[in-house]
Amino acid sequence: MSATIKDIAEYLNISPGTVSRALNGKGRIGESTRRKVYEVAEKLKYVPNEIARSLKMKKTSTIGVIIPDATNIFYSIMLKSIDKSLLKKGYNILFCDSDENIERETEYFELLKGKNVDGMIIVTSGENSIYKDEETLSNIVFVDNIPAIDRDFSYVTIDNMKAAYDLTQLVIDNGHKDIAVVCADLSETTGYDRLEGFKKCIKDNGIEYNPDKIYKGSFRYQTGYEAAGKILKGKKYPTTIFAQNNVQAYGVVKRLSESSINIPDDISIVCFDAIDQTGMMSPKLTSVMQPVEEIGERAVKCILDNIDNDDTELEVSRNILGYKINLGKSLKRI
Repeated sequence: MSATIKDIAEYLNISPGTVSRALNGKGRIGESTRRKVYEVAEKLKYVPNEIARSLKMKKTSTIGVIIPDATNIFYSIMLKSIDKSLLKKGYNILFCDSDENIERETEYFELLKGKNVDGMIIVTSGENSIYKDEETLSNIVFVDNIPAIDRDFSYVTIDNMKAAYDLTQLVIDNGHKDIAVVCADLSETTGYDRLEGFKKCIKDNGIEYNPDKIYKGSFRYQTGYEAAGKILKGKKYPTTIFAQNNVQAYGVVKRLSESSINIPDDISIVCFDAIDQTGMMSPKLTSVMQPVEEIGERAVKCILDNIDNDDTELEVSRNILGYKINLGKSLKRI
C-alpha cells in the first residue's frame, strides 16, 4: 500500500495541509520544505489519490443518498434534513431506496458512482462486500448502520450498545425480568449492538440470557407482527417486549391489539425511535430517541467539509452523537 499525505506529514512533523500544498504547488511554501516533502514522498512511495482528486475537480453539485426504507418515518425525517442542509449549500440530492435489499443497494451504489456524484450518504442494509472491495471510501459517509470493514471511513451514529443497555436498565428498574427481544439481522451493526447492549445489561443485573426469547428477523413491521404472534402462542407471556426499532414495535402493537392484549397492563413495550409527529399514538411508546435531524446535518457537513478543503486526501470523520430516552406510557412498573 502506498503512503498517504498523512504519512508524509507525520514523517516530517508538519501538517497534512502543508504537504498537500507542497505537492500541488499551491500556497506559500518554502523551497526547503517543498524539497523535503518531495524527497519523503519519493522515499515512502507516495501515489496521489486520483479518485479523491477527481471528486474535487469534477464537481456535479449532487450528493447521492441510499436509505433502506423510505416508508420508515425515521429515514423520511433524515432524508428531509439532508435535503434541507444540501439546499442551503447549493447542492442537489439524488435519493435511492434499497428496500432493505443488499443487491439493490449495490446496484444503486454503482449507479451513483456512474452519475459522478460529489459524495454519498449511505445507510447499509447488512453485510455488503462491495465496500470491502472498493478502492477508496473517500467522501462516503455511513449513517446509522456501520459496515463491518477493517478500513478508515466516515460515519455518523449513536452508541447503540450503550443506548440499548440504558433502555434495558430502565425496564429492569421498573421491575421486569422476563424480557423478549424483537431483533434485526445481526449482520447489521445496529441490530448486533442493540442485542449486545441488552445482553450485557441483563448479565450485569443477574438475569439469565434465554436465546429462545430472541425473535430474529429484520427492521420490518412484519418481523414485529410475527414475533408477537409467536409470543402469544407461548404458555407464559414475557412482561416486556423490547423492539429494536419503531416499525417492529408498531407490528408488535398491532398483533397484540388483535388479541385484545392491553399495553402496558398485560405486556409492556419499549423500542428505538418511536417518532410520533401526530400525537395520536396510543399508548405513547417508551423509546430511545436518536437525534435524527442532527444525524442528517452532520453527515452533510462531513461531505461538504471535504469538498471545500484544498487537500486531495479526504479526511475521515467519526461522529458518535448523543441520544435520549422518552418516557411514554408503554412501560408498566411491576
